[in-house]
Amino acid sequence: MSLATEFPLTLDTQWFSPQAGAIPDFHLKNWLLDTGSLTERLQSHCRDFRVQVLSQQQAELMSNEQQLMDSDCSYVVREVLLYGEQNPWVFARSLLPETLCEGEHMGLSSLGNKPLGSLIFNDPRFIRQPFQITRIDGDNKLYQQLELSTDQPLWGRRSVFLFQEWKLMVSEVFLPQSPAYKLMGRKA
Repeated sequence: MSLATEFPLTLDTQWFSPQAGAIPDFHLKNWLLDTGSLTERLQSHCRDFRVQVLSQQQAELMSNEQQLMDSDCSYVVREVLLYGEQNPWVFARSLLPETLCEGEHMGLSSLGNKPLGSLIFNDPRFIRQPFQITRIDGDNKLYQQLELSTDQPLWGRRSVFLFQEWKLMVSEVFLPQSPAYKLMGRKA
């Protein structure tokens, strides 16, 4: 994918609790609600894994994000694609408190092409809050921004992580070639 997109991309979608909506498949539900490291899980499905940073800079939060985050905090928005075997598997959008990005002790400012999950899941001070999920249909602007040539519904999840007095948010959308969809339709 060679994206010539604007920043930030949009996750203008409705988010809901997993109990409120019907996830159409057991295998997909397992991916959406897995509390472990998504990075590690994706890596276990391929030999070639990489992160492509689309952008990491201060930006305004979307209205559906503002209600979950601290209103008196400035955020750095990090948008990346996670690739497995040269295919884009996940679009991730993370909201990082600017204060934590300024301090070298956290490593958020110097992540580069390293996955954020390698930091979050190796530090017990990060506490994940419950998931919200979403279904994104083919007419959503994200399809055009990511140059997707399908109208297959995409599924995503997001959660807030508490770290001391700060909140971070990680949103992940499973793209069409993701292993999250590979077993859909097969019996559990």
